[in-house]
Amino acid sequence: MNQQYRTTGGDCGCGPVCPPAPPPQSAGCSCGESFRQALNLLCSQQFYTLVDFSAFAFISSYSILGASVQAPTGGATPGDNLSALGATYRCGSCGCETVAASGSLYPPTVGGAAQSTAVTQAALCRLTAVAFDAANDTSLTSTANYQALVQLFTQMLHPTGPQTCVSVVDSVTAGVSRTATLAAGPLLVENVQVLGQMGDLLVLANSTDERIYLVCADQVDFIG
Repeated sequence: MNQQYRTTGGDCGCGPVCPPAPPPQSAGCSCGESFRQALNLLCSQQFYTLVDFSAFAFISSYSILGASVQAPTGGATPGDNLSALGATYRCGSCGCETVAASGSLYPPTVGGAAQSTAVTQAALCRLTAVAFDAANDTSLTSTANYQALVQLFTQMLHPTGPQTCVSVVDSVTAGVSRTATLAAGPLLVENVQVLGQMGDLLVLANSTDERIYLVCADQVDFIG
């Protein structure tokens, strides 16, 4: 791909890319392949310049890479319970089940302190959600990049077909405004815009922080 890479988003150089065919999913890994495809998409020419690759959070039930948990502010504006995002995601593959990610590791509790553990990869099957911010470049502001991200995702994602039961994405988009409040593991998002579903992931947008979320639908605990 002929483009100039940011230093925080370049190829990690830790292995060959995965084969086109998705690898077999292990038991209990409903979203690993969807996370891999979505994160690879961010490295494509369409998305690459819009994303801040040094402002990520990788969220599991037991740890958060790149952000601490804060008490939610509540109210009617979009928001979440995360601090500023500080993990780095590097394009490229470290295998079909992990991605190159580094940053401070935090416990999934309010006010938890950063741990000294060195992290270089995130296991896709263990992720509950991924959050990332829009880039703030000299040519375009973060607001313009955020709006472009929302537009791209909206154009790409289509409603799911008829189902025999109501899915999670159906539940969170039941309202006319297509906004939702939901909890998934330690992550709480409030009044965010629902852009649609990508594989097994919900794609959500937070205009206050100019932030996008990829949330494993099977890990959603509560819907507001």
